[in-house]
Amino acid sequence: MNRTRHVLGLLVGTALFSSILTLQCATGKEENSPPNIIFFLVDDLGWTDINGREGPNGQRYENPGGEYDSRYYYTPHFAKLRNEGMRFTNAYAACPFCGPSRASILTGKYPARLGFTNNNTHDQNQGRGPFSASEMNYTEPIEPDLVRYLDPRKETSIARALKSHKGTKSDYLTCSIGKWHVYSKDVRDCGPEAHGFDFNIAGSYRGQPDGGNKPGWNFYRGNAWNNGYYPNLEEAYTKYAPEWPIASDTNANNIDDDFEVLSYLTDALTHRALEFIDLASRQSRPFFLYMSHYGVHSPMQAKRTDVNKDGTLAANEPEVHAELFKSRWGMDGRHEIDPPGGSGFFHTSFTYASMIKSIDESLGQIMDKLAARGMAEKTIVIFYSDNGGVERTGYTSNNPLRSEKTHAYEGGTRVPLIVWGPGIVANGTSEVPVTGPDFFPTLLDLAGISLESVESASTNNFSKEKLDGVSLVPLLIGDTSSFNRENDPETPADDGAIFWHVPHYKHSAPYNAVIKNNHKYIRYWEDQENLQNRRETEDGYLMSENELYDLTKNIHESADDNLYDSNAALANDMEAILLVWLQTADAKMPTPVKFKTSANSGK
Repeated sequence: MNRTRHVLGLLVGTALFSSILTLQCATGKEENSPPNIIFFLVDDLGWTDINGREGPNGQRYENPGGEYDSRYYYTPHFAKLRNEGMRFTNAYAACPFCGPSRASILTGKYPARLGFTNNNTHDQNQGRGPFSASEMNYTEPIEPDLVRYLDPRKETSIARALKSHKGTKSDYLTCSIGKWHVYSKDVRDCGPEAHGFDFNIAGSYRGQPDGGNKPGWNFYRGNAWNNGYYPNLEEAYTKYAPEWPIASDTNANNIDDDFEVLSYLTDALTHRALEFIDLASRQSRPFFLYMSHYGVHSPMQAKRTDVNKDGTLAANEPEVHAELFKSRWGMDGRHEIDPPGGSGFFHTSFTYASMIKSIDESLGQIMDKLAARGMAEKTIVIFYSDNGGVERTGYTSNNPLRSEKTHAYEGGTRVPLIVWGPGIVANGTSEVPVTGPDFFPTLLDLAGISLESVESASTNNFSKEKLDGVSLVPLLIGDTSSFNRENDPETPADDGAIFWHVPHYKHSAPYNAVIKNNHKYIRYWEDQENLQNRRETEDGYLMSENELYDLTKNIHESADDNLYDSNAALANDMEAILLVWLQTADAKMPTPVKFKTSANSGK
């Protein structure tokens, strides 16, 4: 039976998520049993960093809306997921870098409302950006105080919200595997378990493995993975015994049944994910798996054939898949067979391509496990990236999008999003703009848990009125007309708008931005005289204090087509919407100060 046609026939009125859950009776499961949920999060994966056309068995998929997919990268399991699920072509991260983006996913709130607007591990510059004094002509804003952790005493995570029906058939078993990165090194009790997860595998304050070939500090195991960086990764059974399954329980689907033989971080995290799925199957409980990979964040380390006995990597060891990716040139009509040296417009690095392939293999192994355990027909899988790709290292390109991670432009914020599972339109495409805070209400909606019940069960003053996200369920089932993003119930002016607040220096000047009706307005909080001295090295454009783009005609955000001066009425409307939102969210703003340099000395 066609899964989509069956589910759409069940959807009636406003009981959208209830109808999705009703599908479970068709699989022989208890009626209204909540679905399992896997949130598969990749670190720094760009919008063009997946290939949605080539399936795992060599099949070629039609891919409407995927015209900017890479043909160089090899992601057959993502392609299969996309072909059987829904792709969002205008999906955004709530912040163009890791920590705040992840905080918004976990809480359903914009970073501005949380006050968590910079990576917890970074220092604030306090009046001096990453620019020399000689560049500064007039003023440079002082950054607001940095919130260094997501406080479980004040914020309700999705894991805690999913436990609002504790002790019932809707009592979710929850596990965070991989990168956490929402508290600082010197802060205690802010990890996944403090936020309501039953298990934490390898999640700490760390945002990435350290670079180099140091054993235990990077993507390769060496003698061990540092337990302070990756808690419980090597000792899951010791920490969670006797509940955590032993290796002999998980020797299906060609996965190494002995964790000790694993040497690559992505593989190790995946192994623990398969064990967790086994655990949930054995307990016959719905589960929520926050599968948060450290890849494809730096350091750039492809999977290699082996490691030396001392755990270090020899320079002459071949990287797996190098020849595969070299041979893939010419498969992408957008790319040249022989790309120019140093070009920033093409995908050319087989190291990065191999890292992407390892993440794709992780997804494939998890999907195989679901099928083997009979769970595929009652599991929702969400595939997402926390921000855009990194171009400045030369490993990938976000072309045709402007700029990269940490920046205000589409290359920093527009990300891939695929949602797959029972009730979700297969081979569907949604062009509706969506953002990170939307996942919190969406997952509760899919689980059949109301925001009111979360509110009543809250011990830290959770209020549904403080959420910024909107449930995506209407879009997932093809009912676009029922989707409504209403930011302020008292006015329709900002309906449908999505916002950003980055009051810090991170390879760019502090800024705010808003998108509405495919128009994007960016407001930098630095004087125009200073911005005119800053040429973005990634694309060659200068930043302007005010920028306005029509993304339907100018997805590149070419500065030559900045509409701010030519469309003053729209610019004023967009600016007004943004400023009202900043007040509503109680956003902490950078404070302008006079910065005395030789250029303005004596003024």
